[in-house]
Amino acid sequence: MELNLSGPLERRQTIHRQLRDNEIRIRNLEQQLQALQKLATVGTMAYMTAHEFNNLLVPIINYATLALEHENDTELIHKALAKVVKNGNNASQIIQSMLGLARDRSSRPEPVKLLPLIEECFQLLARDFAKDNITVNIDVPEEIMIAVVPAQFQQVILNLIINARQALLPRGGILNIKACNSHHDTIEIQIADTGCGIDPDTIPKIFEPFFTTKLGEEKPDLKGTGLGLSVTRDIIDAHKGTIQVTSTPEQGTAFTITLPTPEPTLVPSIAQ
Repeated sequence: MELNLSGPLERRQTIHRQLRDNEIRIRNLEQQLQALQKLATVGTMAYMTAHEFNNLLVPIINYATLALEHENDTELIHKALAKVVKNGNNASQIIQSMLGLARDRSSRPEPVKLLPLIEECFQLLARDFAKDNITVNIDVPEEIMIAVVPAQFQQVILNLIINARQALLPRGGILNIKACNSHHDTIEIQIADTGCGIDPDTIPKIFEPFFTTKLGEEKPDLKGTGLGLSVTRDIIDAHKGTIQVTSTPEQGTAFTITLPTPEPTLVPSIAQ
């Protein structure tokens, strides 16, 4: 008596193909989600940058006009044009940084200094937080390094800074960013604010995709997409790190990121 095993075998092969196809779809959707969140971050930055960018353009126009009106005063023209170049360079750096974030396609971690990465995030935002009554304290030793995909981790920092600013408005407060080598093989980064805090019932949901408490906000820089913290956690997971949150309503919120220390053999390449 012959046993016909082709039926069960074909079914198993079909199931394996379906599972493989589903895995590919999931990876594609995850990549699309990260891309959408990056665009949302860039959009928020663009809105925040618009006012500050205008503050750069107005002096450029005024100094150029001043130079045109005093065409015989060489010294004045020189000083005016120097101001034009300075403000123009500042504007160019902001745009180049934003384009770099939007276009980055790198996917390989590399050792980078953490402090310049954070400083560039504030340059990207191009927002004087003091105008929002927010005091920014950065306590990050210059020698601390992390092994990350720079643009991806910059997206993490930007998400957390933007969230902290939203939590601090309109009354203002303090934004603290600090980092340390917590153990011989771990780096700890904390971004904390003294803002409105998060309700205890909400904390378990904040890393869920599309969950947000800010849908009703009118201003684009205050509206949430529900993607920021979800993608933030995914990026940190991909870097073999962890993220934790502690919060007290009306007192503030602290996000703590833990990352593995870069391999010692990689560190000298960035210090050169």
